[in-house]
This record gives sequence, structure tokens and C-alpha cells, in this order.
Amino acid sequence: MNWFDNPQTRAALIWAAVGALMTLGAVVPFFVMDGMNGGFALSCGFGFLAILCGVGTLMYLYRAYTLGKILRGEELVARWTYSAGEWARFAEAEHGRDKAGKIILFFIISGFALFFGILFLIFGGRPGLIVFLAMLGLIALMGGVAFLSILLSYRANKTRTGEVFIARTGVYLNRALHNWNMFGASLDDVRLIREESLLVEFVYSYPARHGRQGAEVRVPVPAGKEEEAERVVGLFTGGLPMERE
Repeated sequence: MNWFDNPQTRAALIWAAVGALMTLGAVVPFFVMDGMNGGFALSCGFGFLAILCGVGTLMYLYRAYTLGKILRGEELVARWTYSAGEWARFAEAEHGRDKAGKIILFFIISGFALFFGILFLIFGGRPGLIVFLAMLGLIALMGGVAFLSILLSYRANKTRTGEVFIARTGVYLNRALHNWNMFGASLDDVRLIREESLLVEFVYSYPARHGRQGAEVRVPVPAGKEEEAERVVGLFTGGLPMERE
């Protein structure tokens, strides 16, 4: 895969572009307005967003590096493809889970953005109003991104036959990367579960503001790959896998 064909690289470039705009927003007030009349407030607001974008850029660059290694077959444990029927059943089930999770995340992030926006509105005077409106714009942007993410992910799953790469450092499931090799992340559990069909569930966590944040990815097991799935789980757990309902 070419470096720029890597979807994680494209995400990093988007974060970098938005970060450049936020940096520009933090610098311009020093040249066009007095700092004591709101210039410092605007610079702080946009500077904070620029820092967040910088962190996002670094994170996706490292994810792009990880994905490149997985696709080159480094530390690869298994690679499965699915029939149209197998993938359709899995796609419908995951669509409901994905939609619920992203809606919750949107409200959490929007709550933080609105909180800081209100603080600037109360204590920042007229420039604070600009920051507040910028935060509202950010919330609207995140809402649009979340909606498109859910829609595009569902459409992608419906239009492409599924494929998964399972590596020691992460899982790349139908162009979605889940990795546990960065920023203090760790793989906490790997197990077999049975719902509509047999799945391998990878449970991992990463540092968050209030402790550790958990996440999971569920990989459907294709027909005829049940024994291989048990070996995959055993490789990660070091023992005989237990199937759970």
C-alpha cells in the first residue's frame, strides 16, 4: 500500500490541516487587535484547539505506521475473508452498536466544548462571544462528522465483502484499525463469544482523563475457521480459550 493510500495517513493530514487553521486563528489576533481587549482570549481559545489537533495528527501518523506494518504481514496472526451472507449479518449487528457508541461520544465531547465556550462567553467579553460561536461551530462540525462516519461506515460494510487482518499489535477489520500499541494502550482480554454467530472479541484500553477508557472490537469467525479462531485466542491468552454466550 502506498503511504498516501493509507486511510490513517489521510486522517493525519486532515487533523494537520485543521490544526494549521487553528494556529492561524491563534496568531492573527496579535496583529489585528489589542491583547487586553480580547486578543489574548481569542489566541488562547484557538491555541487550545491547535494543540488538540497536533495531538490528533501525531496519533494518526503512528496509527498509519502500525497499519502499514500489518498490511505488510509483519506480526500477522490471521487473515480472514467472508462470504456476502456472513458479512451482511455482521454488518447489520455492528451498525446498531456503532451508532449508539458514536452518539454517546458526540454528546460527551460536545459537553466539554460547550462548557469552555460558556466560560469564554461569561468572562471574555465580546471576543468571548466569538470563541463561544466558534465552539458552537465545532459542535456542529463534530455532529456532521459523527453522522457521516456512521453512514459511511455502514455503507462501506454493505458494499464491500468483509476482510480482517489480525496482528499482535492490532486488528484491521474492513478498513477500520483497532490498535493497542500506543500511548499506554493495552490489550486486556481476547475471548470467543457467540451471538448470531461465533466471534472473537478483543478488549483493550487506553489512558483517558479520568482513568482508563475501554474499547472492544468483535471479529466474526468465517465458516470453517472455528479451530483457527481458537488458536488465535490461545496465542493471545496463552491458554485454552473459553467460549462465552
